[in-house]
Amino acid sequence: MAKPLQNGALNSSDVETGGEGSSATSKCSYSASPENNLTYNVVVSNLTYKVETKVEKKVKEKILLNNVTARANHSEVLAIAGPSGSSKTTFLDALAGRIERKSLKGNILVNGKPMGSSFKRISGYVMQDDNLFPLLTTRETLMFSARLRLSNSMPMSEKAQRVNSLIQQLGLAECADTRVGDEKIRGVSGGERRRVSIGVDLIHDPAVLFLDEPTSGLDSTSALHVMQILSHMAVTRQRTVVLTIHQPSYRILETTNRFLVMAKGNVIFHGEIHGIIKHFHGLGHPLPEHMNGVEFALDLIEEYQEQPDGLQQLVESYQKSHYAKEEQLLIAANTDAESIAVEPHKPSFATSFFSQSLVLGHRNMINILRTPELFFSRVGLMVVVGLTLGTLFLRAGISAKGVDQRQGFFGFLLALFIFTSTEALPVFLNERQIFIRETSRGAYRVSAYVLSQALVILPFLFVLAMIFSCVSYFMVGLAKDAGAFFSFVFILFLTLAVANAFVAFMASFVPDMTAGNALSSALFAYFFLFSGFFIPRSGIPDYWIWVHYLSIFKYPYEALLEIEFGHLKGAIWYNNLDSNSIKSLLSVGKVHLWINVIAMILFVVGYRVLFYIALRFKTKNIRS
Repeated sequence: MAKPLQNGALNSSDVETGGEGSSATSKCSYSASPENNLTYNVVVSNLTYKVETKVEKKVKEKILLNNVTARANHSEVLAIAGPSGSSKTTFLDALAGRIERKSLKGNILVNGKPMGSSFKRISGYVMQDDNLFPLLTTRETLMFSARLRLSNSMPMSEKAQRVNSLIQQLGLAECADTRVGDEKIRGVSGGERRRVSIGVDLIHDPAVLFLDEPTSGLDSTSALHVMQILSHMAVTRQRTVVLTIHQPSYRILETTNRFLVMAKGNVIFHGEIHGIIKHFHGLGHPLPEHMNGVEFALDLIEEYQEQPDGLQQLVESYQKSHYAKEEQLLIAANTDAESIAVEPHKPSFATSFFSQSLVLGHRNMINILRTPELFFSRVGLMVVVGLTLGTLFLRAGISAKGVDQRQGFFGFLLALFIFTSTEALPVFLNERQIFIRETSRGAYRVSAYVLSQALVILPFLFVLAMIFSCVSYFMVGLAKDAGAFFSFVFILFLTLAVANAFVAFMASFVPDMTAGNALSSALFAYFFLFSGFFIPRSGIPDYWIWVHYLSIFKYPYEALLEIEFGHLKGAIWYNNLDSNSIKSLLSVGKVHLWINVIAMILFVVGYRVLFYIALRFKTKNIRS
């Protein structure tokens, strides 16, 4: 059993790496830095948060936080407890800056100063769900976090040493080189995955750490081990730890310093664990045997909530108690004393834009290479469809039929390339929560993420374009000219790049895969309809012509026709019509290849910029 020390803290020797990890005991060493030497106390006074809800077509105001007053001190663990619907997570989000400040009434002070936007960068937030890359190993996951969150000036050897120390401290030595996994991919156990999630936000040694139910879903041994780690970190590193918890055991209680018990957004008790027992004993509810104070408090809350005005009785009883008055005095004293404290450090990103792009690109490349089935399935599709089209339009001649064959070949291959690009949709949807978690805490720039995603995928798109061209181009009998062939490849590559950028943009705001597929397919269908393949540009009504110019099919389709007929200038197709006449009939007589190429490049850049703008809103991850 863990040995309780002063304020419920633990000695480093008490932090046993038991459970599913290594049995070694270890301390995690951290190098000193200006921001790491600062301590932070968080004080909340009369915090109220209301939202509007619709009930039977009527808009009603719902109070989620009602005049909450509390404090979280450095070197301590503050646990927020309460039954379901008590607004524990809402209060945690408010402290972590995940609710718009203008929506909150009351004060949130950090070292006596109003909480600023820079607070997120010196704090960490561990969500209840383990959002991790399943194909990365434990060590790789922590190492990528270290490369993003630790300064460029720190040698890689020191970052690796910190990762190894953290692995030992978290009891993850036995699964250090095992893939993290998820529901579909076999990997580490649930308890180990939870500790990896915590490690991702511990690697940069945050001054304040918020955790949403870190013991949820864990067995008793793993839950205790996690809490021992957090308590040890709070004491030895003088960190402020705030977490929500559900029905803690006796041993977990020993790892906490203070409790905030809530019910429907109201404070029922705030103070040390022995105070809960005394408080409710004074209300005529002595603690039964074989039951801890928090479990007893939660059971009483459930009983009182079933009575008319029962919850209000508990709230008023606490407000009149000496515990509440003592907290108010301590908060007032701390606020006055800390108002002259040093203003919280405002660090910028730990690493440069260039460094972030390289690290994110490296991580993205590993994830792609470890899912070869996705790439090879796309390659297989290119080969099969290339052979199908090649044999279907085999040796298209210089004739009226040859014109139709070339037009049909170009139209179908563009449809294939663009419609199948929706495979990029689940890639970002699967990692969206990871992206939100990392960027909302200042791990890296959104621009670095967007650039790294684009640069990593482009070589794979070029390979696909080349494979398809090599299989089908000569079978169809297109212009036998090196310039024409490589121009053909380049246009297909740009087509894939445009489609991928468009799908990435779509993935940034659609709620799920179903909606994303439906919306993308519908827009692609409209773009194809107005591309000029079904109806020549001259036949499109003026009120629809704007869709024609926005179509991502238009520019590659016209470019392919220009490349093919432009390299067969001397050919007479039928009825003495040469290539220029054919282009005029197809409404591409005035097409300039380089203009279409520029337009496609602008589409790639434009959709990536829109992707960036959409992600900037996502990174806020703030409730109104």
